Amino acid sequence: MDYNAQRANWLRQQTVIEQSKAALNQLLAISDESVNYDVLDTIPLNLQLTYGLILENIQQTNPQLQISRQNLEISRITLKERKGDFYPVLSFNSAYNFNQSRASAAINQFSPVFNQNRGFNYGFSATVPIFNGLNAHRQYKAAKLDIEYQQLALDNQASLVQLQLRNAFRDYEYYKMALELEQESVDLARENTMVALERFRQGVSTTLEVKEAQQSLELAAYRLIQARYNTKVAETELMRLKGALMK
Repeated sequence: MDYNAQRANWLRQQTVIEQSKAALNQLLAISDESVNYDVLDTIPLNLQLTYGLILENIQQTNPQLQISRQNLEISRITLKERKGDFYPVLSFNSAYNFNQSRASAAINQFSPVFNQNRGFNYGFSATVPIFNGLNAHRQYKAAKLDIEYQQLALDNQASLVQLQLRNAFRDYEYYKMALELEQESVDLARENTMVALERFRQGVSTTLEVKEAQQSLELAAYRLIQARYNTKVAETELMRLKGALMK
């Protein structure tokens, strides 16, 4: 194999890793360039996911559905507030006053040296809506329409999540099968390489045959890594849809 070419590819990959670390620091708002991350040379996979496991409680755990459901609840609360505009408003006000003054000497014979006042005041006020240009009716109707809109948005988001889940699980299943095929290809390419090397030792083959076998092994190993990466991406997408990405 061409050692210099392999060395150049390794150096290029190290550069890509460092650039990716810098991009991650920027996303995390980390300005310290000394912050570093260790990169594993393997991609851990969970190959035991099932459609039923992902689908379980997804209506309560999916982040987008939670947001849509919260928006619907806010619209319902707003409708209750708009209903309140039709009813009288009774207000209660109260205040307590305390004032104290002390003088070292009286200015005249009629002014006190010490004076203190205190008192408690309270009262009620009522506001009765009679006519405000039908603004209350318009706001009430707008609040009802907003509830209908938010309900439609929730139903649409639920349908979209179901579609995304089905497609993501199909990708996950496909990449798992592709991973098995690529693993078999690597095993076969490794066996062919060993046979080619042994034939070269016996003097019945050429360096060209050995190089071709090694290149086939290299390509099979690259496809295996790509298959593991694609499987991990599909697994991550399933966890994102379920809302369990950080668990």
